[in-house]
Amino acid sequence: MQIPSASWHGTAALVAGTTEVNTGIVRYVKMLDAGLQQAGVQTTRVAPTLPVLPDSTYRFLQWFGRDLRAFLTNYPLWATYPEADIYHVTEQTLASLLLFRRPSGKVVVTVHDIFPLMVRNDPQLGSPYGGSEHVYYCLPVAGLKRANHLIAVSEYTKQCVVKHLGIAPEKISVVYHGIDHERFRSLTVPAAIREKYRLPPGRRYLIYVGSEDPRKNLVALIGALAKVRSELPNVELIKVGRAHFDRERRRLIDLANRLGVRTEIHFLEDVPEDHLPLLYNLAEVCVIPSLYEGFGFPVLEAIACGRPVVYADGGSLPEIAGNAGVRVFPCDVNTLTNTLFALLTCKQKQLMLRSAGQNQAARFTWATTIQGTAAVYEKLLHVNSEGAAIAGGISGSLP
Repeated sequence: MQIPSASWHGTAALVAGTTEVNTGIVRYVKMLDAGLQQAGVQTTRVAPTLPVLPDSTYRFLQWFGRDLRAFLTNYPLWATYPEADIYHVTEQTLASLLLFRRPSGKVVVTVHDIFPLMVRNDPQLGSPYGGSEHVYYCLPVAGLKRANHLIAVSEYTKQCVVKHLGIAPEKISVVYHGIDHERFRSLTVPAAIREKYRLPPGRRYLIYVGSEDPRKNLVALIGALAKVRSELPNVELIKVGRAHFDRERRRLIDLANRLGVRTEIHFLEDVPEDHLPLLYNLAEVCVIPSLYEGFGFPVLEAIACGRPVVYADGGSLPEIAGNAGVRVFPCDVNTLTNTLFALLTCKQKQLMLRSAGQNQAARFTWATTIQGTAAVYEKLLHVNSEGAAIAGGISGSLP
């Protein structure tokens, strides 16, 4: 990853969680840290910590079914900050820190999405943990309003923040994520990958990468898989990623059993980073049927690997995919089925989308992400003496 030097060479403390699961946010923090350093910005990583409380406090609350340690890990209230010019909270859930342990300097928060707030009243899409999850999520939402500036990862996310949180648009800059084009590209898949993940040759694979959060709309994908297989019986589905909600995994397995496609869905949990591009290359089509997405890494990763994408007309997906895939109404299983069948039976269409996809993916680079982020830092530190917000933010147009 070659990053041009930034015009601002100060210090930034990156506030990030400690999870080892390879999520999109984890990749974002990793690339942000490395890229800023390469651009000449000195970075320090800061992890939230649990406040010093007697063990008896945690045990007492467990009697009432409350895991205080888990709560304070997901919605932290305590951290120790180093001296820095900018404090960058790298995901919105960590903004709960700003209520009780706000650093004294300028604070930027990256907002990936605010869907728990947006779907809180939807019985189908709301959290399986019930109303308490919404109450907890109010903490980081309140913290966002104490930041000096927000970075949204798409125009869609910015508009959601403006609409649902009432934060002025001039306090929000759009800085798109990038992807690692050295990793995500067309590759020859070795036989060892098929063997490791028990993916027999002679099958045609669809791939979905993500969790089983209800908003991901996997019910529609499994329904479409069953219908496609009635005409193309060698089509199977690779599902990459942890369940996130165990109850949703069980519900999807029950659905797959009823539709007779359980053995044709390959649930792959923790896939090493180097294997993910190979799995994209093994598949013929990537399907992202999500009702809401703040950005959508899998769309870009798939098209960078030369795989056509069928994606839902929801959230930021049309914004990110552009003309590099086929857009479908997310809840119409018949339309999704017909679209997949048409694509799987038309090599010319696949080749056309492959060319458009690789051109679209090339527009999203980590170099652009780093330059945009450094520009937010620089402008935030050069606001006028009256404390005016960054005039107009940073342009959200694609490079």
